[in-house]
Amino acid sequence: MRLTERIEELEKNIGLDLRETVQVLEAVSEVFPMIVMANLTKNTYTMIRNDNFLPFETPFSGCYDDLIDEGVDNIHDNYQDVFLDCFSRENLIRKYQNGSTEVYAELYQKGGNGKYQWVSTHVIRLQDEQGDIRQICLNRVLEGIVEERGGCRR
Repeated sequence: MRLTERIEELEKNIGLDLRETVQVLEAVSEVFPMIVMANLTKNTYTMIRNDNFLPFETPFSGCYDDLIDEGVDNIHDNYQDVFLDCFSRENLIRKYQNGSTEVYAELYQKGGNGKYQWVSTHVIRLQDEQGDIRQICLNRVLEGIVEERGGCRR
């Protein structure tokens, strides 16, 4: 079965317009060049990203802990503790269990060209009918920021 036929079948059976969903993701990825959907309970992620956003090749899906371990190496030394405090799986689970629904940080991170740039990362907890802790993570480059700053906001 061709992909277009499969999409039409899914649209008919579950009322989902996949073409429209893809269009929304493409539009959002213009502003947020890396979007990560994660299931923290299962320690998994799926990513949509612009190839120039990171200085290394990251699998588009895999183990969330591995993604964080790889990511911390591209954060400036001054902000690695902030990155781990905000986005390690254990810390996020704890924050969500304590009532937080989102976490935001601005960090100094290597871009696709290997040079540091300011990046915002906004993580939002998602509802999950099975009781898993799921989230979406939206990352974008903050152009034009002159002063160094960083930190985790709840």
